[in-house]
Amino acid sequence: MDTTTILDRIGHTPIVPVRRLNPHAGVIILAKLESFNPAGSVKERVALSMVEAGEVSGALTPDKIVLEATSGNTGIGLAMVCAVKGYRCQLVMPESASIERRKILAALGSEILLTPAKLATDGAIEQAYAMAREHPERYFLTDQFNNPANWQAHYRTTGPEIWEQTNGTVTDVVVTLGTTGTAMGLCRYFADHHPQVRVTAMEPFLGHKIQGLKNMKESYKPGIFDKSLPHAIVHVADDVAFDMARQLARQEGLFVGMSSGAALAAALQVAAKLTSGVIVAIFPDGGEKYLSTALFSPAGPAPEPATPKLRFFNTAKRRKEVFQPRTGNQVTFYACGPTAHKLATLAHCRRFVVADLIQRMLTQQGYEVKFYMNFTDLDDNTIEG
Repeated sequence: MDTTTILDRIGHTPIVPVRRLNPHAGVIILAKLESFNPAGSVKERVALSMVEAGEVSGALTPDKIVLEATSGNTGIGLAMVCAVKGYRCQLVMPESASIERRKILAALGSEILLTPAKLATDGAIEQAYAMAREHPERYFLTDQFNNPANWQAHYRTTGPEIWEQTNGTVTDVVVTLGTTGTAMGLCRYFADHHPQVRVTAMEPFLGHKIQGLKNMKESYKPGIFDKSLPHAIVHVADDVAFDMARQLARQEGLFVGMSSGAALAAALQVAAKLTSGVIVAIFPDGGEKYLSTALFSPAGPAPEPATPKLRFFNTAKRRKEVFQPRTGNQVTFYACGPTAHKLATLAHCRRFVVADLIQRMLTQQGYEVKFYMNFTDLDDNTIEG
């Protein structure tokens, strides 16, 4: 009797070369297309791994509902796995998730609970945790952000596949950061078995709009994340990621999502530093789930760099006002420094620190910042006179 199911088709996704968008002679860039998994993304590996781990441990029983907080792809993977295995599945996701993802989840029989978009994925995480705490007898929380079965899926499958598919020639792997399971699994696999392979992680900027990815400073940091494992962490702006995804479709025939565009942009950063090598970039999913978003909308504009509205207190008017640069996103600000012939006071030091923090914050949010501080080359007695 044939016991094969669709779950047996998870993994062994193809790798294809990126040619026209790779200007670096001597460096080969290969895209590992996780959209070839049955439900269309890298997260099916994780979904199956977490459900099977729950079954083995006894934490998941037939009477329990599989519960998870997700921005979409993990939920779709779990919905598919639960449909095959006969479990009920309830997913908590931000209302900003694309309509395509919601329709797919509904088609697979999953129950969906939406949380406010302004709370992003963190709002969904807190809601799922609250539900699991209040009714532990009812739910099996897969908890992808803290579940070691997440990264173990990639240690067991994705890593060995990359090594085999490149015949051991891979020198670098590039992966985007979301739950960080893919990155952590690949870092550990290559460190244990082929330590010469470098793994670079791509982290989006603060305030980003790349669905499925996370900036570790602005949101709930996954418990499975270990910053020391990647050889390097690089950043890619939203507009660059979106444009790269569009170019992949138009010049390479690869219809992929925004995170795949970010992965290629990061791979090109790595390639620019090499004279030779084989880079494998993980493309997490396809573009079908983003047709209603700014990525492939009819107007199709690239998003502006992440610049959420900032408010500063206007000391002259005694009220908070929306910060708006006079010229584009170029910002110039000034702070008064100490005299050159006197030791800095605590007040001066505090001013240095605050000015530096403001400069870093504005830079991370996409502004071009010029900062000026004066140092008076006169002694205090002359100034007072």
